[in-house]
Amino acid sequence: MRFLLILAAIANMALLAYGQGFFGPPPSEQGRTPRPLSQRSQQALVPSAPIPPEFTPR
Repeated sequence: MRFLLILAAIANMALLAYGQGFFGPPPSEQGRTPRPLSQRSQQALVPSAPIPPEFTPR
């Protein structure tokens, strides 16, 4: 019985590692080609003045 528990735990850890991409690209990223940094949206990060304290959420 202990053997089955250890086997299930090892199988669970192996599937987690596979899903997270420890053995290559994760399955959720199959077929995707990442864009180079130069093609990403440059307008997404615009430096500006800090937000005043009265407008910050509490």
